[in-house]
Amino acid sequence: MRQAISLVCLSLLFLIAGCKKETSIISQTVDPLVKYTADSFNDLYLWYDLMPTVNLATLKTPADYISKVKFAKDKWSFTMNYNDLFNLLQNGVTTGYGIGLGFDSQNLLRILYVYDNSAMGKAGVKRGWQIKSINSKLVSSISSSELNSNLANSTNTFEFIKNDGSPVSISMIRGAIVMNTVLYQTTFDRLGKKIGYLVFNEFLDSSVKELNTAFETFSNNGVKDFILDLRYNGGGTLDCADSLVALLAGKLNKDKIYNTLIYNNKHTSLGFSSKISSKNYSLALDKIVVITSSSTASASELVISGIKPHVNVKLIGTATSGKPVGMNIVGDTKLNLAVAPISFKNVNSQGYTDYYDGIPVDFTVKDNAMQDWGSSSDGCLTAALNYISTGSIGYIPATKSTIVSPKIINASVEMNIDNLFQLKK
Repeated sequence: MRQAISLVCLSLLFLIAGCKKETSIISQTVDPLVKYTADSFNDLYLWYDLMPTVNLATLKTPADYISKVKFAKDKWSFTMNYNDLFNLLQNGVTTGYGIGLGFDSQNLLRILYVYDNSAMGKAGVKRGWQIKSINSKLVSSISSSELNSNLANSTNTFEFIKNDGSPVSISMIRGAIVMNTVLYQTTFDRLGKKIGYLVFNEFLDSSVKELNTAFETFSNNGVKDFILDLRYNGGGTLDCADSLVALLAGKLNKDKIYNTLIYNNKHTSLGFSSKISSKNYSLALDKIVVITSSSTASASELVISGIKPHVNVKLIGTATSGKPVGMNIVGDTKLNLAVAPISFKNVNSQGYTDYYDGIPVDFTVKDNAMQDWGSSSDGCLTAALNYISTGSIGYIPATKSTIVSPKIINASVEMNIDNLFQLKK
């Protein structure tokens, strides 16, 4: 059975129509996975008219095909196991140790975040801990490839240095994870201002309920200003992005357009504009500060770009990843293959798009991860609180440990999300 799904900013619309096939000379020896991938790209790819002609019979895998035809700006088109993709997007279910990792400026490997219902979460591991060794091998003595190989093991013994400087050794087994995408939430009271703080890590269908619960608390607490921490959020579903936009901006901006999808000339009819809705616990906010990094991508960037024309928004941290485009994902259940070609670009209500170099910040503050969420030692959080309270980020002391963006290792789960999906059945 063949099904289609549409991916925005990786945005996926669930299209029940198959890809339109292009006329081409295809050998009988062409791998069916390669052929399906080629048909999908010929139909949906945003830059289909710039693709070179390739002999499909010479290609062994869908990845081989994508590497031959993709446009220079395209860093995202992919194929993968169909069932795994939708189990993650719809249910938040995947496998791994349940962490995100990053090297700091001292070349120490630190925990960036932990999912509660994971091997690491259940073992009590916290953001900021250093992984000193894996299976008695010092992290400082192994290559990146060997590190990733170890993280793929079903069982490992990790030696950690905790945030208080004490060591601890823990053996654990990789396992199934149901991700909690709200990693942390609290309300600060600064100079009479009620400031909500939310660390949000993936835009999944299952996240909508988490967001509703979090914003119910913020609403009950009388929150009027907000800090949205998206520094490691790489994307997710468009439905979830719609929900977050509604909760942040829907109270005062109902029915205003926040984003429009633009497709190639074969599929202009698929384009549509997303309007801001209002929910029970939508907030009427005076200021929003978004904490970002080079790992802030896709759906996160869509939300930032979308609400900027309507709400007083400032960005603190470093520039975002730079993914102003999305995908339609088409799937063949018999082949168990999902193909995700870049299929459209996102444009906000003021025409802002093409931010391939990332969305710039208003105040540059380097990310450090030597402490758990909510700590006063977190420079990005402190700067955000200062700005909302006083209008200035104030003096942020230099720290000896800042996260080096190119050396972030997404080892939390077997599949990472760098896109915005819209799932419709």
